[in-house]
Amino acid sequence: MLTILFWGLGVIGLLLLIIIITVLGVNFRVQQLKDEKYSSVEKFSFISWVVSWAIPLVFNVRVEVDGLEKLDEVEHGVIYANHQSNIDIVAMLKAIKRPHGYVAKKELDHIFLLSDSMRLIQCQFMDRNDVRQSVKVISNAAKTVKEGHLMVIFPEGTRMVDAKMGSFKAGSFKLAQKAKADIIPVTIFNSYEVAKRWPRKTVVKMKIHDAIPYEAYSELSTNDICEQVETIIKKAL
Repeated sequence: MLTILFWGLGVIGLLLLIIIITVLGVNFRVQQLKDEKYSSVEKFSFISWVVSWAIPLVFNVRVEVDGLEKLDEVEHGVIYANHQSNIDIVAMLKAIKRPHGYVAKKELDHIFLLSDSMRLIQCQFMDRNDVRQSVKVISNAAKTVKEGHLMVIFPEGTRMVDAKMGSFKAGSFKLAQKAKADIIPVTIFNSYEVAKRWPRKTVVKMKIHDAIPYEAYSELSTNDICEQVETIIKKAL
């Protein structure tokens, strides 16, 4: 009995050691990549590689994407997607290999390793209770989009806990307007099931819809754009 207990504790200790070494190793590389000598592609490629390794191993998730080739047709674009789970970001990082960042809530900017990793891929952290800061975030994100880097925003403003989709916030479409970018609607399926099913495997699916060119919505109000995009994404659910 003592022998079994001894070996059990040994295995647990070894696993913890592996996890600690892995996290420290990733953090070491993230700190290196902060150097300006590394390109945005190199920075994104590393984060994407880490996520691609972690998502099946840690979360037991397989990601399936329909319409990935449509991103090749977009030069400057903002992705608008429904938000079912915290897994949405890592699932998109796994699926979409073109460099992209996220407009995320400010709370994520205070989490060890996650904050620095997200900043590497040019994420912007928004305080929804601070109008001035939010305007600055949208401006910075628009500048990034104009440079050819995709940005992702979840217009519901928060994640849902099931398959139902919340109402989109019209203000989120100011980003695409300011960047004069194409809007890429994306529907995410089944990510809310990951937490319920873990450690069993979950298949998270994404549908990338046809992009809406800037010229097609430039004369519309944010409310009209919001209604159009929300309808496209919701209809696919």
